[in-house]
Amino acid sequence: LCSTHGCWLLCSLFIPGLFLSGALCLCLLVLLCGIRLWLQQRKNQLASTGKDGKHQLIVAFFHPYCNAGGGGERVLWCAIRALQKK
Repeated sequence: LCSTHGCWLLCSLFIPGLFLSGALCLCLLVLLCGIRLWLQQRKNQLASTGKDGKHQLIVAFFHPYCNAGGGGERVLWCAIRALQKK
C-alpha cells in the first residue's frame, strides 16, 4: 500500500517537474542572451575610434613576475619594442 502511494506521488509530480525545469531553462537562456547583448552594446559604446573613424588598435602586454628568471624579461622587451614601433 505504501509503495503504490509513493509511486503515484512520484508519477503525479513528474509532468509538472518537467514543465517547471523547462521553464527555468528557458528563463536562464533568455537571461544569458540578454546579458550577452548588453555586454556587446557596452563594448561597442566604450570602444574608442581613431582619426579615420575606425576602431583604434590597443596594444597591451603581460609581464609575469617569477623568481626563476628566463622568459619574463623577453616578454617585457618584446612588448616595449612593439609599442615603440607603433
